[in-house]
Amino acid sequence: MNLYIEKAKTEDINELDNIQKAAFKRLYAIYKDEKSPYLKGVDEMIKWLNLDKILYWKIYYNGHLCGGIAYYKKSEGEYYLARLYIHPQYQSKGIAKQVILLCERKILDAKRYTLDFPIDQIANRKCYESAGYIDTGMREVINSKLTLAIYEKVVGYTNYLYVRQMPKK
Repeated sequence: MNLYIEKAKTEDINELDNIQKAAFKRLYAIYKDEKSPYLKGVDEMIKWLNLDKILYWKIYYNGHLCGGIAYYKKSEGEYYLARLYIHPQYQSKGIAKQVILLCERKILDAKRYTLDFPIDQIANRKCYESAGYIDTGMREVINSKLTLAIYEKVVGYTNYLYVRQMPKK
């Protein structure tokens, strides 16, 4: 798989917007969520490109622009996977999992990642779990049709066993 990412730029916005709409059209038809990325567009993308707290990349697969991914830096060491979209013709090829792992290698100060997705979307769940995310058990009800599952991934943490030494007699 020839997969790589590049920083998104203003000149990429229209093409990324078209891909995002194609990627989220099916989900919008199911959930009718007024905050759906399907309804977002160029204005939001331009805003994201101008925010220091947003890392926004375009995704290439075999030389073709096929999607985008954006992380929001919530606090020191904590990132939220705010958006990941792949054009429908490139979905189910393992691109999403690989691009997540690729991005995580570029975010050097991360200690924790969070994300959310529609709880009934099994392919999303499998993708995120295969990339190392775990279900927090938290849910966010958006409307009568849409409930989001909240997942997280903790990185760069090692369990250390601290042994209290008894003073010598």
